Amino acid sequence: MLSLITTCKNRLPHLKQTLPLMLRQPRAEVIVVDYGCEQGTAAWVKEHHPAAKLVEVNDDPVFCVARARNIGAKSASHEFLCFADADVVMHLELGKWLEINQDSNRFYLYPAQKESELSGFLIVAREHFSKVGGYDEAFKGWGAEDKDLYERLARTGLSRFLIPPGSISSIPHGNELRLLGRESGGFDTKLETMAMNQLYRTIKRDSWQLTGREIELEKRKELFQFIRMLREEALRKGESAFEISINIPIDSEHNMHLKSLRWLNYKIPIRQPVSSAGRTPGKQLP
Repeated sequence: MLSLITTCKNRLPHLKQTLPLMLRQPRAEVIVVDYGCEQGTAAWVKEHHPAAKLVEVNDDPVFCVARARNIGAKSASHEFLCFADADVVMHLELGKWLEINQDSNRFYLYPAQKESELSGFLIVAREHFSKVGGYDEAFKGWGAEDKDLYERLARTGLSRFLIPPGSISSIPHGNELRLLGRESGGFDTKLETMAMNQLYRTIKRDSWQLTGREIELEKRKELFQFIRMLREEALRKGESAFEISINIPIDSEHNMHLKSLRWLNYKIPIRQPVSSAGRTPGKQLP
């Protein structure tokens, strides 16, 4: 009934604690996506837990959790998909609970107000996941790809339903494991990452409200990189904000010669990175 998908990029110590509990879940298969893990995840899973379905990704040095989850979903064989990070500890028999509470018009989350670390946990019918195109692979680095997917699922008419508090928990860890920073394709800090990802999501949402359709993936990737480029340029110049303008064509079925454009304009404050001496460098890259 349930395909439980977990991804691992240098989180093997966590996976060693959580995978055995995942594999004890009744009526479920477990899929582990080793996304270029440098800690030997694939070898460890093969040796110690051959019952898990292993997917290895070695073509991308920068972790993309959205792509990792999408790849895992393609290997799933059950009706419902369950996405759980490598640090998620299972306490409830989710397959049995879902059998009682399943509804084709729902997707299932953990109560975010109880533990924000578990906001990325999701159970959703594979049919609905595929319908919205899965996770947005334009997101790089840490955060926001989950909320973006929930928004798109809700847009199709699905309602959110919460699994019981205490049914799962997370292993505490610091931000150093969140793959922040430019080397991960993201931004400098958790706060800045959240702000820039929110900007990207807002532009996507505004575009959809105007056109009624999603931006194509390659264009979304270009948009995400464009936001990064503008921010870094502003940082080099020592500016406190940057502006971005996006043009949206006006489609008209009645006038094929209409060539007008609409513009979405945004001005975004940014935080200068602080040097090791506690001062803000004026012209340095983050």
